[in-house]
Amino acid sequence: MENLQDRSDVAQIGTENIIEIQGLTKCFGKQKEIVAVDSLTLNVKKGEVFGFVGPNGAGKTTTMKMLIGLLEPTSGTGRVGGFDIVREIINIREVTGVLPEPAGFYDNLTARQNLRFYAKLYDIKEDVREKRIVELLDMVGLNGAIDQKTGGFSTGMRKRFGLAQALINDPDILFLDEPTSGIDPKGAQMMRDLIKQLSREKNVTIFLSSHAMSEVEEICNRIAVIEKGNLLAVGSVEELRDMVREKEGVQYILEISNIPLQDVAGKLSDIDGVHETYARNGMLYVHADAGMRAEIANNVKLMDGTVSRFEEDRMDLQKVFLKLIKS
Repeated sequence: MENLQDRSDVAQIGTENIIEIQGLTKCFGKQKEIVAVDSLTLNVKKGEVFGFVGPNGAGKTTTMKMLIGLLEPTSGTGRVGGFDIVREIINIREVTGVLPEPAGFYDNLTARQNLRFYAKLYDIKEDVREKRIVELLDMVGLNGAIDQKTGGFSTGMRKRFGLAQALINDPDILFLDEPTSGIDPKGAQMMRDLIKQLSREKNVTIFLSSHAMSEVEEICNRIAVIEKGNLLAVGSVEELRDMVREKEGVQYILEISNIPLQDVAGKLSDIDGVHETYARNGMLYVHADAGMRAEIANNVKLMDGTVSRFEEDRMDLQKVFLKLIKS
């Protein structure tokens, strides 16, 4: 495995699609009556950290399993690393690494022995294999536990070891299912930093499923939101935020002097495009259509009010996600 410092410290997101999904569908049941994934179509660019989010039962894990060849689609097509997800599963496994939830190891073997076993499955030469094992365990902060049995690892250690295992074949694409679930905040941040490092320094494409919206917002270039097997939206955090803003409007927060806030609230509520106004703790809150900032400010000025603060209450990804899945 090449040293992680050998590459540029800036991830190069390409124009080519390294994951392509077209109409991907998976049904269960005798009559195929349970639709877990419904006509899913999306692409992932080479070098992206791509977030895949949705409520429990949305179809995230089922989609991942189809992409890595563990489940055969009912219909639709998919290509991972240029290989067909039905006909070229072996090729896909050669270019991908997977951290499932939960990750499974041979607990009676040491970290070194576990990685040695998985390396042999890829026919990695002994000298390359042994060097790679040491490098990987050092990278994930487990160099001091290299000869410790994994059965004694804490949850955080197991997660980090799972990442090392997923990287044993030096993959181009990583599939990570809930990589920080169940671990403490310090360990979770370490995992996020490792993921960002892999993207930035090795240009690994990462397909990440997580319920931690702050985590997805921090590390993902683009995000797909899925519910009940259907794709609701895909884009950067800002693009998803704009989708919600256009549909539901925005909340402005104003600090105004020289005029009673209740008077301003009453006047502004009569403007087309203003949905709700109320005063609280000396501030005026205005829920209005996107793009009404100038009109609101002008109306306050006409009332002889002075605006000393005017900002938009920007939604984090958690709020954007909740609004998308309820719409």
